[in-house]
Amino acid sequence: METAIDTSQELVLLDSEKAVLAVAMHSPKAGFDILTQLQPEDFSLESHSVIFEAINQLNQNSQTPTITKLADYLQEKKMLDKIGGIGYLSDVSSYFYTDEGFEDYVQIVFKNSIGRQLDRVLVNIRQLRESKAPIEEVFLVAQQKILNIKTEIKMDDAVEVKKTVVEVIKKIEDLEKHGGIVNGVPSGFTDIDQITNGWQKGDFIILAARPSMGKTAFALNLAVNAAERQKGVAFFSLEMPKEQLVQRVLSSVSGVDSGALRNAQGLSTEQWSRITNGGEQIKKMNIVIDDSPGLNVLQLQSKLRKMKRDFNIEICFIDYLQLISSIGNKFDSRQNEVAAISRQLKKIARELNIPIVCLSQLSRSVEKREEKTPLMSDLRDSGAIEQDADIIMFLYRDAYYKAKEYDMAEDNPTDETDVIISKHRNGATGVVKVNFLRNYGKFIDQSKNS
Repeated sequence: METAIDTSQELVLLDSEKAVLAVAMHSPKAGFDILTQLQPEDFSLESHSVIFEAINQLNQNSQTPTITKLADYLQEKKMLDKIGGIGYLSDVSSYFYTDEGFEDYVQIVFKNSIGRQLDRVLVNIRQLRESKAPIEEVFLVAQQKILNIKTEIKMDDAVEVKKTVVEVIKKIEDLEKHGGIVNGVPSGFTDIDQITNGWQKGDFIILAARPSMGKTAFALNLAVNAAERQKGVAFFSLEMPKEQLVQRVLSSVSGVDSGALRNAQGLSTEQWSRITNGGEQIKKMNIVIDDSPGLNVLQLQSKLRKMKRDFNIEICFIDYLQLISSIGNKFDSRQNEVAAISRQLKKIARELNIPIVCLSQLSRSVEKREEKTPLMSDLRDSGAIEQDADIIMFLYRDAYYKAKEYDMAEDNPTDETDVIISKHRNGATGVVKVNFLRNYGKFIDQSKNS
């Protein structure tokens, strides 16, 4: 027998669970929503979990979950006596009056389920602490278990096409009305925005190149361009400290040579004026930098969720993929580990509904070819990146492979750079040419280079 309920809060929960089950038994439409939004383990009593699962099974077999059919099903499974017999089924059924407002009962059941899950996690953490497990392991387990608790009811993703087509046509009308205005987060580069229409919500975007091609500089340019257009930006730097990143941004924004900023010797009054003005511009930007080294993917997810809540983040940059750690040591190869991290980042982008631009290394195979232009097969560690990403971009500077005398020539501080969009799940691909102002770490549209 089950424990007696002796508090008003538990009585409310018990009544809510019975009401949810009763609606699922009597209302086909509301019942479908309930079976979609809840799981057997969301119920506090085992008998209610069993009844819920029985209703679900009958619905999957296209049978109406009447008291008689439920009793037959449970009898066949030898579970009828365990839930209190046909009398208890009748009691649950009697809670149905109307399906109006059933969502309130679902919310009560779901919120209590979250609380119980959290309680179990806390007990587990306490047991780990008492077992003298390493504190790092306790943190990893705590993060993983807490982040695995779903805090929002799963809504039905199925939408009638007649409703979706109205939204699509409305979007086309808006684009026409506003002259093809970018509806995603702008990149700040005219030709890239024409191809992508801006970075779209939920997209996982890979920006890859060989070392010294300017990956970080380009990502910082994209971040600044978004921030200048009043977008909230998160930038995770797993390799470079935040002071160096901000110094790069300051050089780009102020137009003061990055070498002069590093040395800070003999700066002119005019340069100091630019630095001061650049600093004021940067202060107005909503860019949040996290330079924690060795972040694992769950820590990143947790931090980004908090950033979105606290700073209204609309786009995230990660520098770079191969420096992100996974949880535990369950992977038999680095390739499988990176594949798992890639899938998780895609999931995070969808869950938080923001674009994530993730930098990635390329394998050394590029250097062994006569033709150095990167290919998707050059992505380091994982072919799964190619599958997960919505957009894959490569940076390629021909000057990088020229003689060093040419590359470092003071009279040629601008390098033409190809931004190669090799994959675009929802649109066109192509090559966009931009100019890299090497002394300032700044990329600009070629048309703006005067």
